[in-house]
Amino acid sequence: MPKQARSEATRRALLEAAERLFAARGYLAVSVDEICRAAGVSKGAFYHHFASKQAVFLALLEAWLRRLQSALEAERAATPSLPEALQAMSRQLAPIWEEGRARWPLLLDFWSQAVRDPAVWQATVAPYRRFEHLFAEWLGEAAQQGAPLNTDPLTAARVLLAFATGVLLQGLLLPADADWPQVAQQGVLTILQGWGMQG
Repeated sequence: MPKQARSEATRRALLEAAERLFAARGYLAVSVDEICRAAGVSKGAFYHHFASKQAVFLALLEAWLRRLQSALEAERAATPSLPEALQAMSRQLAPIWEEGRARWPLLLDFWSQAVRDPAVWQATVAPYRRFEHLFAEWLGEAAQQGAPLNTDPLTAARVLLAFATGVLLQGLLLPADADWPQVAQQGVLTILQGWGMQG
């Protein structure tokens, strides 16, 4: 195997091992040694790729957010009508929910660490603001094209993100209480109706 391919495989093995361990036991309980053992690599290899356990943690967070943003942008590009695109995005929650069920404890860890650690907070809040501006841009464009948005685009974007975060948190804490993907779909439709963007 070429050197670069080996290096990429080692990095991927470390991230996958760390994700499994963090999800199962929590970020604070897992050591660099344990990650190395689970990945089958040396400690030297670990520090070749990551400066610290926190760096692995932040890499996992960034990768998850990047995948989410790519999925949202692809849905928007494929659907000319913003209300229809937002409803399509809400329907994506069901497969995401199933695929990521084992990863939800890790998401709670991200939020928990963000409260305590400025570096994790910055890594968490920067993409949140990126999503905020992305949705505000889409909503502003829709309003300019004649969509009957009866609130300003930035406030509307913040409402959407607050709703999405709230549904996700409720689903994490109370998984058996509702069909949360269905709640997300109905909630987005209700918000759009309130804005006058859906009949």
